Amino acid sequence: MTSRNVARLVFLVVLVGSTIAFLVQISTGTVPRFQHLDKVVHFAAFFILALTFHRAFPIPIWVALLLLIGYGLVIEWVQDMLPYRSSSVGDLIADAAGATSYYTYVFVRFQWRRRQQKKSK
Repeated sequence: MTSRNVARLVFLVVLVGSTIAFLVQISTGTVPRFQHLDKVVHFAAFFILALTFHRAFPIPIWVALLLLIGYGLVIEWVQDMLPYRSSSVGDLIADAAGATSYYTYVFVRFQWRRRQQKKSK
């Protein structure tokens, strides 16, 4: 199995796990939470989704961002249809911010490495 196929398998596991986590009913019982914890979770999940997606599918960044934000839109739409969940524009913004942050990190790292290579020549 090639490293690309392993990356695709990891992405699939993360995607399925995220989808299940975003759609199940969450108990807000006795666990202490801080006020926008769900936004942090959305941000982190989409950062990780972007990381695994980037390793699995070498496509242009703008296409990857469109696909990931589209996935976030679908998740919010489905959550809105479930009686025990609700959709949120804030969640979608957190999704987009997580994916965008990952790709911004990749771009900055690429630029930095390119400058380092030019200096060493």
